[in-house]
Amino acid sequence: MPERLAIAVLTGGYSEEAPISRKSAAMVMNHIDADRFDATLVHVDPDGWWAEIDHARVPFDHESFTVAGKNFDGAFIVIHGTPGEDGRIQAQLEALNIPHTTGDAKCMAMTFHKGKTTDFLREHQIAVAQSIRIENNESWDGDAIEKLIGFPCFVKPNEAGSSFGISLVETRAALSDAIQKALGTGGGGALVETFLQGREFTIGVIPDEQGAPMALPVTEIRTDRTYFDYEAKYGGESEETTPANIDDSVRQEMQAQAIAVYKATACRGMARVDAIWMNREVPTVIEVNGIPGFSEVSISPKQAEAAGISKTALITRIIEQTILKK
Repeated sequence: MPERLAIAVLTGGYSEEAPISRKSAAMVMNHIDADRFDATLVHVDPDGWWAEIDHARVPFDHESFTVAGKNFDGAFIVIHGTPGEDGRIQAQLEALNIPHTTGDAKCMAMTFHKGKTTDFLREHQIAVAQSIRIENNESWDGDAIEKLIGFPCFVKPNEAGSSFGISLVETRAALSDAIQKALGTGGGGALVETFLQGREFTIGVIPDEQGAPMALPVTEIRTDRTYFDYEAKYGGESEETTPANIDDSVRQEMQAQAIAVYKATACRGMARVDAIWMNREVPTVIEVNGIPGFSEVSISPKQAEAAGISKTALITRIIEQTILKK
């Protein structure tokens, strides 16, 4: 039997998304093919890195990326938020020549920043919402926001996921508090964005068996809440339909758009593109997730299963087309 590939499954992180990351990592550890891969769970915490080995907490040397003298063939990154989704860990791994399962440091740094991603996609003729970026310690013009964006609008932190720090602003009077809230979340400034009234969809993209990007079945997300916020995502206050009840032509358009986004931003492994579809217009991209949720109940694994790809096969596919090909 060939020697198993040593894989570090990186979880945790320094943001409010750490609990979600741990659920994603648990899914990987539960479903990874143990005959082919020797997986070690590695926690990346603010007070240090450590590995779970034989039910014990063992210090992890992140500078050499080793634990108890053990080296790794690659890293499966499921850290949502900093430092896994913003390019920091990717930069460290690339300096050590250790392959991993996501886009490179440049890709991740951009896709983690909502404003930079929106500007980049707009430059590449991919439909996005009208928006204004506000940097930290930068003054902002309420008149310009009202004229260009209008109300209602969304105010989002540029560098936060899981809908943390997002506000739906319906009046000019509520704008200042929403901007301050966003600026205080994530540290990457704020994005003021047009509110798009339409149906919300999300499309996962993974590599096919030859390594080319492949769109998964489209999911429609519905919620009785004002928008798809944290409670809707993780509190069971939303309804997901996979595959979405849409015409084939619309499905194909959304999948083609998701692949175009994946290619343009140089994503690797698994990514997810969220979009709003309004009155049969071109779908409008609202977010790119370089490390989407990967728990037992997350959307991307459900989409893969709808395409006939089990959780174990999906994990194997990602490792084969990123770590092994690297």
